[in-house]
Amino acid sequence: MVTIRPVADTDCGAIADIYRHYVEHTVATFDYEAPTAADWAAKIAAIRAAGRPFLVAEGSGVGADGVEAGVAGDVFGFAYLGPFRDKRAYDRTAEDTIYLRPGAGGRGIGTSLLAALLDAAEPGNVRQIIAVIAATGGEASIALHLKNGFVEVGRTPAVGYKFDQWIDCVYLQRSVD
Repeated sequence: MVTIRPVADTDCGAIADIYRHYVEHTVATFDYEAPTAADWAAKIAAIRAAGRPFLVAEGSGVGADGVEAGVAGDVFGFAYLGPFRDKRAYDRTAEDTIYLRPGAGGRGIGTSLLAALLDAAEPGNVRQIIAVIAATGGEASIALHLKNGFVEVGRTPAVGYKFDQWIDCVYLQRSVD
């Protein structure tokens, strides 16, 4: 069983560990260096200050399929609404971010996180949500977003370079109001 809850300051280490995997082993993020727990604490503070949700999926020890899913209280994933662009005109547009601990996919955790994130988006603060997903290896994330009311609004070919390959991005968008 997984519970979705607001992020706590004590989650920064787990979040850093989850994200580090994607930095070091995938093109899901274009980061080359993994942020530290302190970097995540600063990001969480900025997202809270902006009045945006930052959520975590916390395990209770046994998954919905009855399989041991870790120690109760383990963080299995996180999701948040961050800024889309720095210019003031984009203030009510957010970019969503969702990452799961390796091996936690296929259990509905991403679906639960995205649904809770959408529910927590305040229409007075966020009007549009943009998902920017690497096309290489991003099929499950694209499908998740499409299943939750996002529509594809564009593709940008060869905009990222990581692990000796050029990566396309898929842009998806969903209105909050």
